[in-house]
Amino acid sequence: MAKLANIRCELTLALLGFPAASTDYRDLMYITDSQESRALDRAAMKFGLIGLVLMENASRSIFRIALDFWPDLAADSSRPVVVLAGSGQNGGDGLVLARLFEAKGHAVKVYQVGPEPVGDAAINLALHKSLGLPLATIRGEEDPAPEIDPKALLIDALLGTGLARPVEGPILKALAQAQGHPGPVLAVDLPSGLSADDGLALGPVVKADLTATVGTYKRGLFLNDGPSLAGKAKVADLGLTPRMFAKAEPKGLYLDEALARSFMPARPGAGHKGSFGHAVVCGGGAGKTGALALAALGALRSGCGLVTAAYPAQGGLIFTQDLISAMTLALPEEAPGQFAAEAADPLKEFLTTRNKPLGLGPGLGLGPGARALVKRLAAETPQALVLDADALTALAGKLDILATAAGPRILTPHPGEAGTLLGASPKEIQRDRFRSLLALGQVSQATVLLKGQHTLILDPRSGRYLVNSTGGPAQAVGGSGDVLTGLLTGLLAQGLSPLAAAGLGAYAHGRAGDLAAQRLGSRGILPSETAAFLPEAFAELARPGPPKPLAFSL
Repeated sequence: MAKLANIRCELTLALLGFPAASTDYRDLMYITDSQESRALDRAAMKFGLIGLVLMENASRSIFRIALDFWPDLAADSSRPVVVLAGSGQNGGDGLVLARLFEAKGHAVKVYQVGPEPVGDAAINLALHKSLGLPLATIRGEEDPAPEIDPKALLIDALLGTGLARPVEGPILKALAQAQGHPGPVLAVDLPSGLSADDGLALGPVVKADLTATVGTYKRGLFLNDGPSLAGKAKVADLGLTPRMFAKAEPKGLYLDEALARSFMPARPGAGHKGSFGHAVVCGGGAGKTGALALAALGALRSGCGLVTAAYPAQGGLIFTQDLISAMTLALPEEAPGQFAAEAADPLKEFLTTRNKPLGLGPGLGLGPGARALVKRLAAETPQALVLDADALTALAGKLDILATAAGPRILTPHPGEAGTLLGASPKEIQRDRFRSLLALGQVSQATVLLKGQHTLILDPRSGRYLVNSTGGPAQAVGGSGDVLTGLLTGLLAQGLSPLAAAGLGAYAHGRAGDLAAQRLGSRGILPSETAAFLPEAFAELARPGPPKPLAFSL
């Protein structure tokens, strides 16, 4: 059994493109939906961890996380604590937390909301009563709403991952009363009323300052209302081991520094420009020459050895002036600044030499020749392709040709481009980002990088996905995606798998934007300025960091 569990973990790493010899899977931070969370609980119990132990483990870890987040809670016990505890496991966690804060000297009041708890939560309720700690119950509409001291730490332990319909009854009453609480708010596992799967608010939700999510991150924390309602999310240790995760096989991973570091390509001291690959970016049609220049800049900043920018022939003067560190390739035009369909032949021949990956789309244009060029290259080229911008638009209604493409493909749509590919509005894409990601992967069988807050990355063959932890509104400017396209192409040139290149590229690009915002402010940052911070982002990943706290005990 142990051998099988390790094999499964190593298979997971192989699917993700990890260098297995240098990666410790125990550092992975998992993301689960409600079904996977239940599967993890079952796996833990099958291995012998009883529910009461899991509850105590989780609550003590949440307690430590809260004291780290609010140091004054440990140093000064004058702040009161109010716990809203539901009837299930979350409510049980809340009752344990009440006991722990009371032991620290805080005045604690628990409101047990909804039906009488059963199982492990009922045991902790009995313990709470036997200790004589303050307790009020809210069972129905006739019971008064909770009285919450505005200075209190409010612990929201009403609902967890099982919520599938709008909040109602006494819990609705308690949440409505708690909304707008001016003091600090700690959410246990999820802010109550937030869907664990899609991050939609299913009723009033108390905005948390800190969400201590149990065992794993929950997918809803990164979608729709989740990021704005959860505050800072931290994973509480449930006592799970790698074998338990291998048994439950969650599909999602949080793309943090440790995971991004695992994707870093080797950089041998004896290497030379030929050792680190040759990336090609193609685009830069009339009126959009800057898009290709930015893509070439992203490729140059990736660490690859050589970069060639391919463009319509008459743009040569512009590109030779702007891209002094890149080579150029002039391709046939059907009109000034517009690609001809026959440009596919010399470009395919150029890619074949030393097997160069191609980033296709930034400023490409949407004339008949450009559309024909995209369809041929997307279907026929055995080299890896990154498809972005106009190349994605040209594939609308034809995305299925990628499923039988001659080589690996990465799609990098923003919500608008994803909507064009799926026949939906950007608003519909944003409302259901995860299902949109799956739909794009299913049709194309390509690696998909769906841009936006918490960029999502999917490997459709394994069904595994990454959720990026870096980036912010400083990068919400035209041209940022062009830099990313070049960056991904450059990482492919250095030998990374499509998923590893997409993961490392998304993390490093977002981190470079974060660094730029720290130094320059969050407004007015140019895509070229973000690119300038890519070497620093990579340098952070190349430095060995301190041991990463595990998401579970061993």
